[in-house]
Amino acid sequence: MQELLRRGAASMKISSPYSSEDAILLAAMIFQSYQLFEQNTLILPIGFNLQFTIHVLAGVEEPEEEVFGYIAESQDKIIVVFRGTRTFRDNELDQDLFQVAYPYVNNTGKTHRGFTCIYQSARNELIRQLNMLSTTKRLFIAGHSLGGALAVLAALDVAVNTPFKNPFVYTYGSPRVGDPVFASRFNQTVENSFRISNVYDIIPTLPALAYPPPFTKEGLFYRHVSTKALLSFQLNSLPVRNHEIVCYFKYLSQQNPDFTNVLCSENPGFCPDTGMCVPFIGICRSNSTDLSHNKKRKYRKR
Repeated sequence: MQELLRRGAASMKISSPYSSEDAILLAAMIFQSYQLFEQNTLILPIGFNLQFTIHVLAGVEEPEEEVFGYIAESQDKIIVVFRGTRTFRDNELDQDLFQVAYPYVNNTGKTHRGFTCIYQSARNELIRQLNMLSTTKRLFIAGHSLGGALAVLAALDVAVNTPFKNPFVYTYGSPRVGDPVFASRFNQTVENSFRISNVYDIIPTLPALAYPPPFTKEGLFYRHVSTKALLSFQLNSLPVRNHEIVCYFKYLSQQNPDFTNVLCSENPGFCPDTGMCVPFIGICRSNSTDLSHNKKRKYRKR
């Protein structure tokens, strides 16, 4: 097992509904949500059709509309995906870590205010769209980073308030979403949830477990939802390469390379380019001596 960890393969002790094929497919689907936002392009695998594009209001004081994901449907699956942080407005919401009562299920604890606000802005239309689709199909809800938090918020809402009582949830590098009461209620209600996390990814360590008073009068407390599924890849770049969905895709692909090869070869452009997923060799580009020397040269020129 230690050799597998050193090679960056998965170390997973999770229940049987977990599927490496689903994890790989959904990671690529999430990658496409970033493409939809950044390039206004979307490539789906053969057999899937776009049913709905998810728009949210991003930002705290002056929110603006952004594309944040989509719903795709095949003959036997419905997939909801959410992307993660890409803009300053998204980052504002990430940092709005005060808590509010989860608004869609009574007595379910509190959740991160920024995550809840962004989900709330898309919620009604998302639920309306899902209610138009067939409940004979398996529903998957997936997200990366901030999108993982949105997937958690959506999954409990969907499980309680729609006919889709048993969604399959896959999150990648997700932060903590709510307090211990929320996490407990989620775990009791959403049976098939898999929180895929790289042990070297800093985002799943946020928000902290506790912000005691006087941060707020009563303090803030956060807990992760279940079930944890660990990956291990160290690319020497905590906020970027150790966190990016393309690198999660690369190391998940090692669980089932045959499936990955078929998926990518049959669907050109669908799978991400994982060329960036190598260790980053960082160096300091300059030092104080160099800067002082440059300043002296400028002054002499004057």
